[in-house]
Amino acid sequence: MIRLARYAWAAPTTMVGLLAAALTLATGGRARIREGALEVHGGFATWLAKRVGFGAMTLGHVILGYDAWWLDELRPHEQVHVRQVERWGIAFIPAYFAASFLAWSAGKHYYHDNWFERDARIRCGQEEGPGPDMDDETTPKPAHRERHFRAGEAVRDVVIGMADGLTVPFALAAGLTGAATGNGLIVTAGLAEVAAGSIAMGLGGYLAARSDAEYYDRERRREEKEVEVFPELEEAEVVAIFEGYGLDRWQLDPILDAFRANPEAWVDFMMRFELGLERPNPHRAFVSGATIGGSYIVGGLIPLAPYMAMESTERALWTSATVTLLALWIFGYVKGRFTGIRPFRSAAQTALIGGAAASAAFAIARYFA
Repeated sequence: MIRLARYAWAAPTTMVGLLAAALTLATGGRARIREGALEVHGGFATWLAKRVGFGAMTLGHVILGYDAWWLDELRPHEQVHVRQVERWGIAFIPAYFAASFLAWSAGKHYYHDNWFERDARIRCGQEEGPGPDMDDETTPKPAHRERHFRAGEAVRDVVIGMADGLTVPFALAAGLTGAATGNGLIVTAGLAEVAAGSIAMGLGGYLAARSDAEYYDRERRREEKEVEVFPELEEAEVVAIFEGYGLDRWQLDPILDAFRANPEAWVDFMMRFELGLERPNPHRAFVSGATIGGSYIVGGLIPLAPYMAMESTERALWTSATVTLLALWIFGYVKGRFTGIRPFRSAAQTALIGGAAASAAFAIARYFA
């Protein structure tokens, strides 16, 4: 009975995890039960892990993993989060954000010094010191493990799509408020704009990513030809690059010998350090277009929702303005949390810039309406 009560108490968060698990299984992923939690990896879970930049993430009694190895590696840490959700229930998510705010306001790191993260690290032996609700116990520190955020392109795409999706449909709907006789026309026009805008934005993101990939391939072919035809000049460029890092000419002979024996690695080095180009993901164009277009749709439906739910046009306008500003604030907070920027600073900047853009667009639309 106690166990069932814990599952019921954590159910609101677990439902979100079950939705992610269903998407994972529908896209070829796998699932297994470990220590009372459903662990899934592959398919949607791996895609999300790559986009967001995590090895494993707990959603109630569901744990999403990049792959099976990461699930095994991080299971002790994630199981602590499962116990935390069982204790906090529906209050876990707001409590987690509150802990991040308290850490940030005290001049600490919003993630590493988060109450819940410290508790998880201490309880599974990743950090010394007493954790919250624990006696004074110490455990050996593990080897240093660096974790960096690697989903910058995905965040950029979400920012582009969501920001435009929140501001443009809001401005259109607000501008039509004074001219339209009912919310039906506003909703129809807004949905048409969301559909057209998402296609245009998604196509733009797709073409931009394709152009980046084509540019990389063209420059790589040129660099391969130069390594083959002018190896001495390319060696001189390698020397110049390393000398900029303080290496002497005699220290570079083994490196040059290795490059001569492996022209492919030589070209990779020149692409990165001479031209500053990284090999693009072959699926980047499709993912970028889908991410921008999908984010635009999500953002665009938020300011239109009040017009769908309310009969009074004026009330819908003010409600739409409120929820749009709140969505910009939440969006900025989440963006800051993922990118390492102070979340509340990112939230304030996003709300201010997005609000100013929406206000300007609204003024123009209202003037010509």
